[in-house]
Amino acid sequence: MKLKLLLPVSMLMCSFAFAQNDVDQNLQDYKAKIDSIVTAEKIKMNNEMDIADADFEKGKITNDQKIALKSAIAKKYEEIINEKVDTESTNFQNITKEAAKNSVFRKESDTAVFSVKWNNNSLLTIKRKKDSNPAKHLNKNDIAVSYGFLNLTEKEGSFNPFENSSKMRIGNSHSFEVQARKERQLGGFESPFFIRYGLAYRNDTYMPKMPLVTEQNTENIFLSEFTKGTVKRSKLRNVYLTFPVEFQWVLNPSYADYEGKRYLDNQKKQFKIGLGAYAGIRLRSIAKVKYYNEDGKFRKDSFTLDNGVNSFLFGAKLSLSYGGFNLFIKKDLTPIFNNDALLPNKNGIQIGIDILDLNF
Repeated sequence: MKLKLLLPVSMLMCSFAFAQNDVDQNLQDYKAKIDSIVTAEKIKMNNEMDIADADFEKGKITNDQKIALKSAIAKKYEEIINEKVDTESTNFQNITKEAAKNSVFRKESDTAVFSVKWNNNSLLTIKRKKDSNPAKHLNKNDIAVSYGFLNLTEKEGSFNPFENSSKMRIGNSHSFEVQARKERQLGGFESPFFIRYGLAYRNDTYMPKMPLVTEQNTENIFLSEFTKGTVKRSKLRNVYLTFPVEFQWVLNPSYADYEGKRYLDNQKKQFKIGLGAYAGIRLRSIAKVKYYNEDGKFRKDSFTLDNGVNSFLFGAKLSLSYGGFNLFIKKDLTPIFNNDALLPNKNGIQIGIDILDLNF
């Protein structure tokens, strides 16, 4: 019970702390404005009284007239100061009430440094502190994480991710990518077109069908049946550094007005279609096998592939998204494996989804 009460009490105390900070700041601003008003009007009043003294010295007015004139000047500026102070007092009260109300009743996402949402750009989105200005959400930097199911196709132009002739385990072979990217709006604030570009780490893992494992000799890599025992898991992994570029088109744009201007509201759930390309450099290729030997003992073997895998990668990407659901298909337009790989299929394809988006 104490634990259940602690969270709401803590949130309430934090809310009042935010409210007090806002009120204190408003009070300081109010005092500064009042001091400025009094100082400025006193300077004007003293200038007019100096003129009255000068006219008396020159004999233009009598002493009684000077006294009456100074009294009128003082009364005039007293009314001016009171009127301006009353106006500032009213403004101060309204601003203070609104600041306290906003601080007490603000949403958690308004006060947190980061907020977590299950929408917008991926299944899980972590965003910085909320900003009501829609222009702030049109251009952004983020780190995106995606996951896709891999397979190999026999023909370069094939878009069938379910070809059994690949000798790879469909549904077990996968690709994992972490991408640091920028997103920028193309055109004016109402434009539905965006560009994404950045740098990505891509890890492709192919799982040969049981009991096949990857082997190599001095010239080739190939798949063969395992003979040292019982295979638990066999992998062939390629790691790349890629440079992706993607153009996105918002199909049903929503708009928001802010300070007299109209913006595309990038916080609303919208349908988007994307078309992009990527180029990559292979960093390494390794083969692994986990198995139980003839004595039933668990063993692991791994080796670096010396040949059979192309060093460069180029491909295209097509994506369709709504809110946090972003589905894509990637087609490697250059073969993953070269003629030194004795594999039936050599061209990569994957279907995947964005699972995390960290906005800055």
